[in-house]
Amino acid sequence: MGINGGRGIVGSGSVLGGSGISLAGGGGNDPDAQAAIDAIGADATIGGYLNQLFLDFKGEGSTTNNTNFYSKIYAAYPMSPSDASTISAATCKWNIIDPRNLDAAFRLTFVNSPVFSVINGMEQNGSGNGYANSHFVESANMTAGNNGMTADVKNAPIFPNDYIMGVQTIFSIRKIGPYLVYSASQLINTGFGPNNTISFSRRSATDFEAYYNGSSVGTNTTNSSTQSAADVFIGAVNGGAGSPIDFHEGDITFAVLHDGLTDNESQDLYDAINTWNTNLGR
Repeated sequence: MGINGGRGIVGSGSVLGGSGISLAGGGGNDPDAQAAIDAIGADATIGGYLNQLFLDFKGEGSTTNNTNFYSKIYAAYPMSPSDASTISAATCKWNIIDPRNLDAAFRLTFVNSPVFSVINGMEQNGSGNGYANSHFVESANMTAGNNGMTADVKNAPIFPNDYIMGVQTIFSIRKIGPYLVYSASQLINTGFGPNNTISFSRRSATDFEAYYNGSSVGTNTTNSSTQSAADVFIGAVNGGAGSPIDFHEGDITFAVLHDGLTDNESQDLYDAINTWNTNLGR
């Protein structure tokens, strides 16, 4: 999975004040966090927030249940600035779990120039056709019956009918009034939205669950193990042949591709994202 196999564990960390700076692993940042900090070129403040994010992923931070779900994350995109005012495609493209500048590391490629801001993360451009290609293919990287994705959204209108991220109805999150989430052509209408954190996890062929701000909002038990063989898009959906359709209207502050998460892990992922966004004033 990442440069440390998605399994980097640090020793007990002590977070100092509200800065997010942690004494982990003998006096420095978590090593996986440091790799992301270096790639982004983050200053001490943003670096502290990133370190806190990794500790939260690993159950060493300040989440509700302190679960360690780091090894289940394939890609995480916090749409990070490098300092309090500097944010761009160059700082937001990184998959912080594997921050190599490669498609194979699921680094984002931005198409049609989305706009970026510290407060809103990745914003739609004026033409309404901006998006990112994650280069992540579910069928090549995930096991059938074990998949999930999470997106945090701001400033999205209830309508029109558009997608936040994914590959059409096979593996995606869709917005039409309340969110709809898809996994293998099955859907859950959550009844919540259109903003905040929406997530889904398929933990087996018959165990598919949706979450809103960390709480369960729907299930589907129809048997399925179908997988997508197309690149996951963010800010649009891949129509299946590599072309984007149904561009997202709204801002995306965070996106994650992960295995199926338990209820406690889903809550803790929401907590981690919420802490990150709060630290940035999002």
